[in-house]
Amino acid sequence: MEFTLADLSRRLQNLVRFGTVAEVKHGRVPQVRLQIGDIKTGFFPMATARAGKTKTWNPPTVGEQCVLLSPSGEFAGGVVLPGIASNHNPAPDTRHQPRQHRTEYPDGATADYNHAEHHYIITLPTEGKFSFVVGNTTLELCNDGGSRRK
Repeated sequence: MEFTLADLSRRLQNLVRFGTVAEVKHGRVPQVRLQIGDIKTGFFPMATARAGKTKTWNPPTVGEQCVLLSPSGEFAGGVVLPGIASNHNPAPDTRHQPRQHRTEYPDGATADYNHAEHHYIITLPTEGKFSFVVGNTTLELCNDGGSRRK
């Protein structure tokens, strides 16, 4: 197999590329299309926190910065690692809380856990509803001040 200097240079540049999510295909095997400079790529599989017997689902959103890893420098075998904070999509403001784990949602809801204080807080928008489900029993908490058990 013979490679030109230009081909080797291209492959080297393509081993690790930074881009932003341009499109997301949701499904059992989610995929993302990236914008890398002037290049709009095909669809790639994306990494997730867990994908074995324990599974997680938290797809990236359009505009999220990510890394494309391409073995041998060929996009065809690439996989996307989403979740790089940027000026456009900064990390949550937890600079004063290094022991804080925080998730923010687009509707304004937040989930905070402080492992030093053993304190878990879930904050929902006014119209939100929080449900605990155990077997056939559901406990719902709503903004009307009441709770319902089904």
